[in-house]
Amino acid sequence: PVTQQIGSCVRHWKLPEVGRTVHIVDTPGMCDSTYKDVENVHLMVEFFKTLSHGVSAFVLVFNIHNTRLDEYTKNMLRLFERLLGAQFWKHVVIVFTHVDEDQRDYLEENIDALTDPTDGFVKVIHQWFHLQYQPPMVFLSNRDTRYSQYARDCFMELYEAVVSVEGGARKEKFTCSFFQEVNNRTGIVQDNFIVQSIRSAASAIPQMVQSGTRAVANVCSVM
Repeated sequence: PVTQQIGSCVRHWKLPEVGRTVHIVDTPGMCDSTYKDVENVHLMVEFFKTLSHGVSAFVLVFNIHNTRLDEYTKNMLRLFERLLGAQFWKHVVIVFTHVDEDQRDYLEENIDALTDPTDGFVKVIHQWFHLQYQPPMVFLSNRDTRYSQYARDCFMELYEAVVSVEGGARKEKFTCSFFQEVNNRTGIVQDNFIVQSIRSAASAIPQMVQSGTRAVANVCSVM
């Protein structure tokens, strides 16, 4: 389901134990047809306030059983790109969940299709947005994450993917002129600036639709 409120937490990264703390922020449904509604706009304002001090990685999360790249997902990515600039792609990590150990053999065909170098999931995104490189892709298990070595190995791959995008940015958190402009304002002026920026970016996207599969976009800053 699409997030209906801002989810934010600060935790130690325990899978694996790396001695670092992560601040995770879950997005609201940013491309709903209701993006003009007061409640939804308020969620987006709070979301971008939280992000404005820098982001280590934008984590796009999909269920392995439903991986179609629909218009909703494309529009969400277009909105991020318009607001944050094309450089945000350098901090993107794509994650597929529910790749559990006892289902791995059954899912191999799905995984092969997603990772196909010619027309796989990341390759399609690469072509749509004319990216100069391909974001890392990670497959995660949702089961027994505390005790399963397989699940722990999956989360190690996620951590390594976040580290890789950090390394590509010379360990600097992502920022952009939009974030800087947000931080240069306070109170209602700041809120209004975010709202107008979102609406301006959304109006430049041909169709803001609410249909099909919805990716969950999360961001994390690792300290």
